[in-house]
Amino acid sequence: MRPISEGPGRGGTGRRIPTRKRFAGIAVAAAAAVLLVAGCSSSSSTTSSPAASSASPAASASTGTSASTSPSASQSASTAATVPASDVGITATTIKVGIIADVNNPLVPGLFKDSVNAVKAWASEVNANGGLDGRQVQVDFCDSQLNPNATTSCVIKACQSDFALVGTSANALVDLADLDGCKNAAGKAVGIANLAAFAFVPAVCDPDTYGIGGVNSYCKTAKEATPTYDVPVGDTRYLVAHNPGLHGIWMYDTDDPTFKLTEVPLFQAESNIGIKKDGQGFYPLSGGVPQSALTPFIQQIKASGSTFVYDDTTTASMVLLRKEAALQGVNNQVKVWECNSGCYDPSFAQMGGATVNGTYASLLELPYLSDQKANPDLDKLITDLGGASNFNNNAFGSFVMAKLFQDAVQKEIATGQPLNRASLFTVLNNDEHSFNASGLIGATDISGHLGSNCQVLVQLQNGTWNRVDPVKPGTFDCSPSNVSTLKMAVS
Repeated sequence: MRPISEGPGRGGTGRRIPTRKRFAGIAVAAAAAVLLVAGCSSSSSTTSSPAASSASPAASASTGTSASTSPSASQSASTAATVPASDVGITATTIKVGIIADVNNPLVPGLFKDSVNAVKAWASEVNANGGLDGRQVQVDFCDSQLNPNATTSCVIKACQSDFALVGTSANALVDLADLDGCKNAAGKAVGIANLAAFAFVPAVCDPDTYGIGGVNSYCKTAKEATPTYDVPVGDTRYLVAHNPGLHGIWMYDTDDPTFKLTEVPLFQAESNIGIKKDGQGFYPLSGGVPQSALTPFIQQIKASGSTFVYDDTTTASMVLLRKEAALQGVNNQVKVWECNSGCYDPSFAQMGGATVNGTYASLLELPYLSDQKANPDLDKLITDLGGASNFNNNAFGSFVMAKLFQDAVQKEIATGQPLNRASLFTVLNNDEHSFNASGLIGATDISGHLGSNCQVLVQLQNGTWNRVDPVKPGTFDCSPSNVSTLKMAVS
């Protein structure tokens, strides 16, 4: 699965830490793995805390042993609310948000632990500064365990207890009935806002789900013979301009049939820009195959003299692909090796060593490994979590969604009208057309469910991820041409 809000566009699957979100595009484990977990796990909801990090005391302390982060009595009484509120999860002194995340599971233990900690760190910072309109934020964590039944139980629990869902990181959230049919305090089915770090089909097109990627065109045309896709191609335009005559192959993940639906349109848009297809062009590949299974792909690359390779499966797959290419003597033949945003993590260089040097990845948010000091919010978050070793792109996505919730609540408070679930939806649907999370992402039309044209291209150089375009920390390339629209039937 792939983490932010996934939809058409860049992303990746497998046990990885992604950042190029598809929505809305930032996850981890294949659908088959999710089904496996579903078959052997309990269907009851769990609220155990994420596994503690061993990296630092600060990170370990942030996980705690409780399922929720509650303000102290003295904090709750520190500031009086200025607008009335009456709904599930909100009182005169507190506002409760839920985060549903896959943490404890047998496949990828601690998977989205850092995402939960990032939302808790956000709440602690908000509470230390007076809360939201004087209301202290309480974070309720429910572990979805890569399990459809546990995920559904978490949604039901949040509906009954929380004002909204923030930073959702649940790969198995596919049953939306309890999300959309969630009743407010008056018993009316208004739904519960789901500010998701990532989502898949069908959640990606759900009206109650919000993220930073844009799939509005696809969602409106999904039932047509040739749906419309808006896909990010800023990286491709740069690479083609600096490497004329590129030709090669793309690989899409077969671990879930919906991945082809979101990946192939991106590949076609890149080919349209100027990268010629070698062989059949787009090749199916499971993200969990051994290195020996990659030999046919390398043989195709070698036979065609390919100069471009894009692996949109898993981080581990990209590492093995580069190793097999080195073994067969074609690593240097390829001018551009590109990976999904899941590769943007120190572990990629650790796994691949010098063999994976030169790999490119495109991001929709600031590259945190190089830009921590360029953004005060990012710097404080990473510091509060105990350092970059306790942070990743999953955590980044959840933190951005927490910032979106904060922004929407503050806008509703500014109207002086009562704060409730329905009024939160009103703001999210009408007043978040240029959200940038204090510069952590480019301006994004959340209300219109449109993707941003702001991107950053990075490259692994001598074991370190560095900016390539633009090179200045804290900035994005926001050219309108960074998003391409095409109509395509994916069979």
